[in-house]
Amino acid sequence: MMNAPELNPLHLPLHGRQVIEASAGTGKTWTLAALYLRLVLGHQREAPLLPPQILVMTFTDAATAELRDRIRQRLSEAARYFEHSAQQRAMPNGWQPDDFLQKLRDSYASTDWPICALQLNAAAEWMDEAAIYTIHAWSRRMLSQHVLDSHNLFDQTRLEDADALQLALTQDYWRQWFYPLHADTLATIQPLLGDNPSALLKKLQSIWQQQDRKPFVAAAPAQTPTEAIDTHLQWQQKAQVTAEQARHLWNNEVLQAMLDARAQGHITGTGVTAPNFARWLVALQKWVAQDNTVKPDVLGRFTTTYLKSKNWSQVDAWPFFAAMQTHVDVLQQEPDTGKSIARHAAYEIGLNYQQAKTQRAAFDFSDLLQNLYRATTASDGRLAAAIRAQYPVALVDEFQDTDPWQYETLDCIYATQHVNAHNAWVMIGDPKQAIYSFRGADLGTYLK
Repeated sequence: MMNAPELNPLHLPLHGRQVIEASAGTGKTWTLAALYLRLVLGHQREAPLLPPQILVMTFTDAATAELRDRIRQRLSEAARYFEHSAQQRAMPNGWQPDDFLQKLRDSYASTDWPICALQLNAAAEWMDEAAIYTIHAWSRRMLSQHVLDSHNLFDQTRLEDADALQLALTQDYWRQWFYPLHADTLATIQPLLGDNPSALLKKLQSIWQQQDRKPFVAAAPAQTPTEAIDTHLQWQQKAQVTAEQARHLWNNEVLQAMLDARAQGHITGTGVTAPNFARWLVALQKWVAQDNTVKPDVLGRFTTTYLKSKNWSQVDAWPFFAAMQTHVDVLQQEPDTGKSIARHAAYEIGLNYQQAKTQRAAFDFSDLLQNLYRATTASDGRLAAAIRAQYPVALVDEFQDTDPWQYETLDCIYATQHVNAHNAWVMIGDPKQAIYSFRGADLGTYLK
């Protein structure tokens, strides 16, 4: 495996795609500011750029404020250094330039130093309008600035009551699908759904959160709740029949046969200790006595397949164990009814939620990234081209926290076939932190 070359901030190509990998505390902000100086001066580029043309993106409001201040300070220092160098004067207060700034100055003819000072100073004074944003703030700005190209509404507001709206829609769904059910049916299904719409909504929000992690195409579920419930009740009835058949075949002779087999050295093997075997027998007798809380994996220890695997070859002499085999096989075929209904609810309520936001001309937090993704990846390519022209260069800090929506958007804007000597996409991040999915990072995206 080849080692990545050591970073040289003075000569890193400022075109195409570049990745800078660095751990925390190793000077990422310093490096970003150094690249910013070069872009403002047009160092090793066709032409200089202005602060509104250089997109700098990070992931928190605090980080954007810090970056703006650090870059402004760096620009001011560099401007004074070029100016004093042109006048052959030392910097005041004993300030000394670092090696990078000295080499940057020396890469220009001394006759150009006054012009460089003017460019740097103008950029420092222009930093209030610099394009330094969080990913969400930038997404909102692009959707509002490029309304026609993004096919977005002209006037939208932030949805302040997202949870309340989702709950109201879940309540409507609950009334539509579950109020008509017979009380006995609802009692059977309710443990799979939750006790009320609020409990169901928690499940749906978990599904939506997973879906929101990366671009996907929502597909209508295969079953409606009514169909899923009917399938569940049919399975439940079948399981009740096979359970009663097995219980009917149980008697003390069967119990004694197992005890004798155990005493004769059968029903042995890994995990079949004396305490475990005694505990399983107690659970089996509870189940025979109509205790349906006994878990299927315990019942599975009294099937022909399991007992033969534990060295009891005469198990076929007792029909009870074959009946238990049939019953356990049916139990293992239990449909995931709760999951089927939750998928249907997530799909239907999700559609209704999007329609409700459209009617209100409102958006929520996730819409910013997703709407920009859909707009930039549109087949006409208009928005991607417009943003690339607006920001010829993008410097993305904390790149390890980039999720699939964000990456695919930037990947489309700065697509390899469209990036030329005038464009650059520089990604700066700590690869070790790309595993932190709890804060939005996605390792697959970082590796891509």
